[in-house]
Amino acid sequence: MKTKDIMAAILFGCLATPVFATEVNDTLVIEDAKKVKIETRDTVQRIVISGTKEDPDFHYMQRISIPDTSAVRRTVKNVRDFNRITIKKNGKPSKWTHSWHFNVGLNTMLDTPDGYDFKVWPSFEIGVGSTWDWHPYGKQNEWSIGWGINWHGYAMDDETHWAKVNDVMTLVPYDATEKEHDTSLQTFSIQLPLLYTHYFDKEHDWGITVGALVNWNVHATGQREYEKDGEDYEVHTKKIGQRPITIDGFMKLCTPWLPSIYCKYCPMEFFKKDRGPKMHQLSFGICF
Repeated sequence: MKTKDIMAAILFGCLATPVFATEVNDTLVIEDAKKVKIETRDTVQRIVISGTKEDPDFHYMQRISIPDTSAVRRTVKNVRDFNRITIKKNGKPSKWTHSWHFNVGLNTMLDTPDGYDFKVWPSFEIGVGSTWDWHPYGKQNEWSIGWGINWHGYAMDDETHWAKVNDVMTLVPYDATEKEHDTSLQTFSIQLPLLYTHYFDKEHDWGITVGALVNWNVHATGQREYEKDGEDYEVHTKKIGQRPITIDGFMKLCTPWLPSIYCKYCPMEFFKKDRGPKMHQLSFGICF
């Protein structure tokens, strides 16, 4: 080889070396990716990105050797997005996911006797829970089981209050000397949700959930507040005879614009037989 050819080859090698080093250290930014797939097996990780907003045929693949798989870390900031992620193990998608739920809404009692006037406002409920979601036939069909806690506050007409008469809960008028009345019914329950959800799109933006909520009603009180002779009083009537177990019919509508909207109704009477008036619980609100 001639001397000038050797010098040209050395010069090319010197120029090319920093170019390739720079490419390795570059940061690749892909905006609006349609699909990102990350597979981690043994000591190899593969990243595949398919499609972007501007170019649906875009395809990128990178294979990385990982000496220590314990060094791999995953961070997800958005809880809703986390619920959509399926971790693959040994190349097979997991059929189980886990999600948290929070709901707030209004409630009232239906089918009550005359004189039992419940107000929709300021009656309200608050609940929180968690479900394990099973997808045996694809991500658009979801069966869920879990747990939750729920608190109800039922506001009532302020001219009467709860009292236990011969072990039966009933409403009686306030004394003429008692002013500034406030009457309510408070309940606390532990829930077991048994639900089915069908999503109408792969992004889980649109969907409907139906099922049952099994309630263990661990606490309930009739409450009244009033003023008498310049003093404020608050009285709680306990052991009111609520049913220990009730079942609510549940329905929820998922949309991409608003929090999910739910409604639930209990066909079972709130009180045990001969322990209080016949009435049924109804709730509706939003959940996240």
